[in-house]
Amino acid sequence: MITTYRLFSDEELTKLICQQNDELAFGELYSRHVRLLVHTAIRKTGARTAAEDLVQEVFYKFWLGRNKFDIQKNAQAYLQGMLKYNIVNYYYQEQKKHVFSIDEVESPADDKTREHLDYNLLSELYEQSLLKLPEKCRQVFVLSRKGYSLKEIALTLAISEKTVEGHISKALRILRVEMKDYIALALISVAFA
Repeated sequence: MITTYRLFSDEELTKLICQQNDELAFGELYSRHVRLLVHTAIRKTGARTAAEDLVQEVFYKFWLGRNKFDIQKNAQAYLQGMLKYNIVNYYYQEQKKHVFSIDEVESPADDKTREHLDYNLLSELYEQSLLKLPEKCRQVFVLSRKGYSLKEIALTLAISEKTVEGHISKALRILRVEMKDYIALALISVAFA
């Protein structure tokens, strides 16, 4: 008899994986969640290869730790949490590639170089995040950051001031989400500095 795992819930698949080491159940869980996880990782890293590697690592660790997995947990939320941790770790590792030796850090000129690199990374992430905003929202937000008043933006784009406020709020909300991994990385870097 061939079992059709497609009819099983994530909870049932997780139970089979954790209690019976069922590789076919693991394959089904993988096929259900891999695309969303890769999409999320691409959005956060901007690099498809890195994103795919991070997701593969999630499933690898999940399989290795299957006997310790709490079956009561939601598999999708657990996988997303593992991915989030991997992404933060990825940014931290990327940041470490730019770390200087102790002798170099003691020099004020090198401190400025590191600050310049940190600024460049932040600036690049900011620019990438801006590109993810809807077109009109991005136009409004960029004009607001160039010092235009709400009224000037509204007149320029032929929209109401309330709409301008709405676009700015939306942009800030999206940018906060997009930049949160960098903020976490910056906090980790400060803690270890």
